[in-house]
Amino acid sequence: MDIARQSLAVVLVFALLWTALWFLRRKGKTGWTGRQTRLAPAQMEARGKLALTPRHSIHLVRVGDRNLILALHPDGVTFLGDALPVEDRQPKELAAT
Repeated sequence: MDIARQSLAVVLVFALLWTALWFLRRKGKTGWTGRQTRLAPAQMEARGKLALTPRHSIHLVRVGDRNLILALHPDGVTFLGDALPVEDRQPKELAAT
C-alpha cells in the first residue's frame, strides 16, 4: 500500500511539471518552444588565436562587420582594438634611404 501511494505521488508531481511546462511554452515564457527554427547566419566568428602562455592568449573575433582584437587572461577579457580587414590596409611607404 505504501509503494502505491509513493508511485501515485511521483506520477502526480510529473503531471504537474508537464502541465506547468505546457502552460509556460504556450505563453512564450520559456526560451525553448520545442520547434526547430531556422538559424540566422553567424554574427560572431573566431578568426584566429595566438597563445602567449597557457593562461594568456590573443584572439581575433569578427562581430558583424568589425574585427576585434581581444586579450584573454585569468582576470577576464581586455579589448585591445579594432583590426582593419586586409583589403582596407594601406601599404606602408618605405623610408627613403
